[in-house]
Amino acid sequence: MQLNKTLLASLLLLIMSADNSFSQTTPIPAEAKSKTAPLIFSPETVKSGEQIFNTNCKSCHGDPGKANYAKLVPIPKDPASPEYQKNTDGEMFFILSNGRGLMPNFVNTLSEEQRWQVISFVRSFNKNYTQPAIKVAGVVKTETAKMTLAYDSNKKMIFATITDSIAGLRKPLSDISIKIFIKRTFGNLLIAETTTGKDGIGYFNIPRDIPGDSIGTLSLIAKTQGNSKELTSTLNEKIGIITKPKKLLEQRAWWNINKMAPIWLISIYTLGILGILSTVIYILFQLQKIKKINQNK
Repeated sequence: MQLNKTLLASLLLLIMSADNSFSQTTPIPAEAKSKTAPLIFSPETVKSGEQIFNTNCKSCHGDPGKANYAKLVPIPKDPASPEYQKNTDGEMFFILSNGRGLMPNFVNTLSEEQRWQVISFVRSFNKNYTQPAIKVAGVVKTETAKMTLAYDSNKKMIFATITDSIAGLRKPLSDISIKIFIKRTFGNLLIAETTTGKDGIGYFNIPRDIPGDSIGTLSLIAKTQGNSKELTSTLNEKIGIITKPKKLLEQRAWWNINKMAPIWLISIYTLGILGILSTVIYILFQLQKIKKINQNK
């Protein structure tokens, strides 16, 4: 029996180690490695990045350059270390966006601009760093551009249209990367990506098996990528699977009111109370019995 427990513990440790190792070595796509910031790193972006870093990253990575990171396995890297600084900006952005190992992803927590500001702050600890030239392809000027989401009933697909207003005329914007998410209780879930064509339109290949609400409606939100200020557009469309979500307060559960608590919990509680009362009564009875014995002496 002891041997079985040892084997089971070893197996679990092996699985956890393998999974962690896999996460740590997941390759970063070449396209992501060569990605450059769409904004110029400046004292302002460094300051903003520092605030974001202190709020979201410092608890694990510590203060850059001070090696006071959290004692986790694997150890969170010091962003100021040469080992970390040898990453390209694109690699840092990919890791920050998608997470790695124990590190969560921040794609739904921080905007693209905020993630680049964090990298700007991290780069401020590298005196030899020179920011790569900004690639302007696919950049959207959000001051004049506009994105709309719609449903194509013929193709039965969601599509986005991006246009820019130039001299009073609407011009389609091509080569703009867009990600589309569905709104969930605990954040947005990425479900598809696309790039606009010459007509400024990009279609999303959305899975057909996504649970919607009681009438199949999905709440969609699209965000442009590759620009410092994201364009966003939302749409509610009946393209999901009709589901009838369970109302947590209509079933017996820990968190419900007394009359809707689990039967086993009510039973244990009742038996516990009866046990305590019985013990008290028994003690009182014994004390009364001792008192009578003393009186009869």
